[in-house]
Amino acid sequence: MPDFTQLFTNMIVLTVGLTLLIIVGTFAIIFAFNRANRKKAEALMATGTQGTAKVLNLQDTGMRINDNPRVAMLLEVSVPGYSPYQVKKTLTIPMIKISQVQVGATVPVLADPNHPNNPDKVGLLIA
Repeated sequence: MPDFTQLFTNMIVLTVGLTLLIIVGTFAIIFAFNRANRKKAEALMATGTQGTAKVLNLQDTGMRINDNPRVAMLLEVSVPGYSPYQVKKTLTIPMIKISQVQVGATVPVLADPNHPNNPDKVGLLIA
């Protein structure tokens, strides 16, 4: 006859172990994602040039992050010494800052004009 107490104990240990593994794995993924984003921002700060960008198009993606809208933008980036270029960028804008990025607005940016097709190489400097 099987020992139900030992079987029940093993099931509890397995369930707790799997739950802890899922929780730790989730935090590891979040940490890695944040670290990668921080490295991109640091690289742009090290190699980027200050310029301006005119907002040509602004679309709400329908997604919200902490009640802040995620938007798709078409920007015309102007950096001194380089020809203006357009870039599409999707980012989350704090609700209180959304009035600063309306169509037709000019916003300060940090950009790497050597990589004009890479949206990761354009960062909005919204105060």
